[in-house]
Amino acid sequence: MANRAVGTKFKIGSNFVASLTSISGPELSADTIDTTTLDSNGGYRDFIAGFKDGGEVSISGFLDTGDTGQLAIYNAFTVGSRDSYSILFPPELGGSWNFTGIVTGFSTSFELEDAISFEATIKVAGAPSMSLTPSGGLTALALTGTGGTLTPAFANGNYSYTFSGVTATSLTVTATAANHTLSLYIDGLFSQTLTSGAASAAIPLTISVGKKLTILATEAAKTTKVYEIVVVKTA
Repeated sequence: MANRAVGTKFKIGSNFVASLTSISGPELSADTIDTTTLDSNGGYRDFIAGFKDGGEVSISGFLDTGDTGQLAIYNAFTVGSRDSYSILFPPELGGSWNFTGIVTGFSTSFELEDAISFEATIKVAGAPSMSLTPSGGLTALALTGTGGTLTPAFANGNYSYTFSGVTATSLTVTATAANHTLSLYIDGLFSQTLTSGAASAAIPLTISVGKKLTILATEAAKTTKVYEIVVVKTA
């Protein structure tokens, strides 16, 4: 069954990379070693496996000079660092690629009829790993804030929410998932590690300025589930 790519996310270290339109790779390949001898039978060459190569990962999207993830990619190229990367499949698929890599290319493009874009290439160093076993995910999610309503009602298989009508100057988030590591991001930036069943630190709000909260629910040896809540303070 075919699945849409919408919802796929890319991370360098703890930072999401925003405004992406394409993620390709890794492109795994393997060398072979010719072991054919004069004693080989059947008129066919014989081989054994040689070194494997994780290939490259290419990303492209719209340039956002204020995005921490895009800046992290550029800085990684500048200093030549080895960093950890993740490609998180859309939540309903529950899969991910995880690898160490080195940024080998970074470019920008300025076209008359198009938005300013960027591209980057990451060389996979060592063995990438693909996980297809999803974590259990959240069992409960609640936000406190006067007037706010969570839509739709929480369900483990719902990954996108709005919390609208808030009139309070701040709110807290309480996420519950036993045996998980819960990480809270605010507008794409890591904010804090949550304790299951306990309220987060207060998150300040500004009237008419949307704020995106992202919760990563990670269970050992399983694929992270990602939940997003867009919060809008109306008064």
